[in-house]
Amino acid sequence: MTVDWDEREKEREAEERLATTHARPVYRTSQPMGFALQKALRPILKEAGPAPETLKSRWPEIVGLKLAQITEPVRVSRTKGGNVLHLRAPSAAAPIIQHSKDHILERVNLASGSKITSLKIIQTAPPKQLNLIIPRPLTPQQREALVKAVAPVSTPGLRSALVSLGEAILTGVRKG
Repeated sequence: MTVDWDEREKEREAEERLATTHARPVYRTSQPMGFALQKALRPILKEAGPAPETLKSRWPEIVGLKLAQITEPVRVSRTKGGNVLHLRAPSAAAPIIQHSKDHILERVNLASGSKITSLKIIQTAPPKQLNLIIPRPLTPQQREALVKAVAPVSTPGLRSALVSLGEAILTGVRKG
């Protein structure tokens, strides 16, 4: 049996180095799965664009109150040319939105950190205008004249219905 003295010398030197060096063991703690998943999905989600719910909740602060009143973000879709933001708006407002398209895209990209390249307007019917008639109360003279006018009617139910109708016409209040 032959002994390799050079090997033994190297082992002895290594043992001396280990005896003088106090290394700290490295413990790797595992992170929750959510961190790894978020790290893996971040580039994909950034390309996909912002969620519509996020845009809807922050829409007035992104585009301003005037545009937020007439528009609503519907969705963000991916195309070959980039992401497309779909907006719902009345057809009469489409030229205004088309004119401010660059401003809207700039603000949305700034707020969401995504790359939306174009805008598609989904035109809807204009909202119904509410008839804002301010009711004015009847004066005592008008009420007395109305009651006198329907006094010849003999049926009490018909008389009260006619008084209600006359009152509604004179005050401008529409019932039903």
